Amino acid sequence: RVEAPSSSFEFGAMAKAEELSTDWQRSAGDFFCIVCRRKRLPASEFSAKQVEKALESLKSLPATDIRKDEADIQSQLFIPATCKKCVEEKETKEREEAAARREAREKDAEQVVASAEPFERVSKTFEERPFGMTSAKAEGCEGYLIVKISDGKPAAKAGVKAGWRVVAVGDKDCAGDDLETVLGLLKDATLPVDVTFEVPSKDFDLCNACQKVLPAVSFSRKMRTKPPEKRRCADCVEKSGDAGQGGDAAGEAGAAGPAAAAGSKPPSKFAELQQLCAESAQEATKVTGLRATKGTGKGKGRGWR
Repeated sequence: RVEAPSSSFEFGAMAKAEELSTDWQRSAGDFFCIVCRRKRLPASEFSAKQVEKALESLKSLPATDIRKDEADIQSQLFIPATCKKCVEEKETKEREEAAARREAREKDAEQVVASAEPFERVSKTFEERPFGMTSAKAEGCEGYLIVKISDGKPAAKAGVKAGWRVVAVGDKDCAGDDLETVLGLLKDATLPVDVTFEVPSKDFDLCNACQKVLPAVSFSRKMRTKPPEKRRCADCVEKSGDAGQGGDAAGEAGAAGPAAAAGSKPPSKFAELQQLCAESAQEATKVTGLRATKGTGKGKGRGWR
C-alpha cells in the first residue's frame, strides 16, 4: 500500500490492499533458486545458512559510481541461493542413496564373513610391564581387542598391531572372556609371559570409530589408503556426516520468520537484509514521492482515503 501526497497524479487502476505487502519475509524478493530456477523469492524461502552465503557473495561485487561512466555499471537482478524445498529434496535423495549403499555393503560383508577362514593365532613373549596395549572400550566390543600400541613398549617391539585380540595368557584360554577378566589375567601373569593373539586376515580391518574388526568392504577405497589409526568404516563416516548436516536444518527454522525464532537472537545477516530493504524503501520514496506504510496487507493502511 502507498500513501500519495495531495499533489500526486491519478493512478489508472488502484492496487488492492491484499495485493501489496511491505512484510520483507512475505513480499516478492530479490532471491532466485539456482536449482529449480524460481525467481523473485523472499528470504523466508531459504535457510539462514543459504541467506548468509548469498549476502556474503554480494561483497565481491565492485562498487561503481553511476555518475562517472554508465557503461561500466554492473547489475545483479537476483541473489543466487538454494531454496528450502530443493535442499530438502537433495537431502532426501542423499539419504535414500546412502541407505542403498549401506544395504549393499552389509550384503557384501555377510558374504565375506561366511567365506572367511578362521583367524590365525600368533604368540608373543613379554618380559616387562607395561606391555603398551590399549583395549577397545566401545559398547558391544568382546574381550580384549587392541586399538592402540604405544611406541617403544614390549608390544610394539614384538610386532603386535591394532586389531589383534588377546585369546590366551600363558596356558589360560580367554577367547570367550570379557575385558575385565582378560585384564586380570594380564595383570597377574608371571613374567616372562606368553600372550596369544588372534590376527585378522587381510580381508578385514579395524574401524577406530566403532572399534570393531570389520570386512574390508565396509571401508571405502580412499579410507583404506589412510594410516591404520585413522581408518573408519563407511557407516561411521556417514553417521558423522549426518550429524554435521543438522546445522542447515536448524538454520531453516531461524529463517521461517520472527515467530519461529522467538526468544533467540536473529542472525546478523538477516538484520543486514532488513536494513537493505529499509534503505531500498527510502530510496523509492525519494524517487517517486510515494511513501510505503507498514501493515499486514489485509486491512486499510494509514494512507487510505
